[in-house]
Amino acid sequence: MDIVKLGPDDTARFLALRQIMFDAEAMSFRGAGADDDAIGLAAWRERLARDHVYAVVRGGEWLAVGGLTRISGQKLDHKGLVWGMYAVPAARGTGAAARILEQLEATAHELGLRQLQLTLMADNPRAQALYERHGYVLYAKEPDSVRRGDGSYVDEALMWKRL
Repeated sequence: MDIVKLGPDDTARFLALRQIMFDAEAMSFRGAGADDDAIGLAAWRERLARDHVYAVVRGGEWLAVGGLTRISGQKLDHKGLVWGMYAVPAARGTGAAARILEQLEATAHELGLRQLQLTLMADNPRAQALYERHGYVLYAKEPDSVRRGDGSYVDEALMWKRL
């Protein structure tokens, strides 16, 4: 398994993988394919140029992806946000998601960040266990944070890690 940094030329493939993710596991994510469409291809290209987005690749196939954004602002730029973490079902248990997270943390260290934050659906114990294994701590739950397509609501878990 190799790790590659994604850039603007990878946008279409990245968005296609996100759409597969949303179609297969909509309940596990706060976003939706329609949200990505509304953001637009040009804005996504800019985000992949600006942010630190990586894929674990094996034999040309993307097994996992994840991104890191430095939070902007004079008083907040010591923090980063881990976003867009996803491993295809066939890659679960292979360490692909852990490799992405380790790469994002290494990048955060290179950027001089002091802490990382992330959010996840509070009813996703598999993802929470991954983050906890890497030292992330749950600090809050936002009740009824995300409205799902079936009309139900789910809490969002907020986690952080000091680097």
